[in-house]
Amino acid sequence: MTTCAVSVIIPLYNAAPYIGQCLLSVLASEFKDFEVIVVDDCSTDNSVTEVEKLLPYFDGRLKLLSTGKNSGGAGVPRNVGIQNASGKYVTFVDNDDMILPTALGDFIAAAEQFKADVVHTERHILFKDADLQTAEPRLDSGETHKNFVDKPTLDSNNLAERMRRYLRGEFFWLPWGKLFRRDFLSANRIEFPQMRFSEDMVFCFKCLCLAERYVRVPFVNNVHRIREDSAAQDYDLQTWLAVITRALSLMEEFMSRQEFFRRNAAVRHAVRGFVIDKSFSWIRILAKSPPREVYKFFHDALQSSAIDSRGKDILAACLCAERVLTR
Repeated sequence: MTTCAVSVIIPLYNAAPYIGQCLLSVLASEFKDFEVIVVDDCSTDNSVTEVEKLLPYFDGRLKLLSTGKNSGGAGVPRNVGIQNASGKYVTFVDNDDMILPTALGDFIAAAEQFKADVVHTERHILFKDADLQTAEPRLDSGETHKNFVDKPTLDSNNLAERMRRYLRGEFFWLPWGKLFRRDFLSANRIEFPQMRFSEDMVFCFKCLCLAERYVRVPFVNNVHRIREDSAAQDYDLQTWLAVITRALSLMEEFMSRQEFFRRNAAVRHAVRGFVIDKSFSWIRILAKSPPREVYKFFHDALQSSAIDSRGKDILAACLCAERVLTR
């Protein structure tokens, strides 16, 4: 049942210094027909207390839920949010990010104009410093390309064309900065996989492939904060191996069910390679070791008898190792 225009879903874990700013940015929205669903993933700090302080200011439009057990990632809390949402549309905001006052109104106007399944903003404001008073904001597209829209634009539903542009980096694959029609997600059974990170890559890829009406807009809606203590930077190479193989396995499973990818093996292979390249570019940035040592770790790990070589994810990882080691 729909009771509001949009549900703003915020996964929460140990973000006490930031969640207040995040929620207040939503409260300042010029568009008022919204609800906010904060899903706590069993925080160990006072994040929940910070949310509870703001409950009175939302006039019943703020829900605080819990996963009951820490899931280790944002995917499960986002799924809980979707399951409890009553909005016609849902959008996601990270617990240390913010949205601009015009964000929700811009999203809804574009979605209603085009009867969109997905609305995709191509730019956001990026802060590299946690201190918003001293940080210098800059516009960021998330990827390097030049084919931005200058007005709300209904994208071609030709999947071959979308994949060509996906492989050129023209579709930023994080879930924030996007609006999703809730019925579209439920009809296609699209949800976030339970992963420590990169779950958003799988989710957004499915949405890109399955949305009949995908709208790109030039509006800047999100303020994204880059933190020095980002969780992804704390994971070791073994964790990255597990994440990459899991993501590739899930995307392979999805593509195997789609007629387009069954008929276009070259595109399917190119998608694998694109995901591998992007994943390893992140690892090279975050790892403390030189690139060759990172690649050697992955190569050696894949030879270990402790890894089940029969799994689809390991086959995908073997492809990954082959690509990086033969350059």
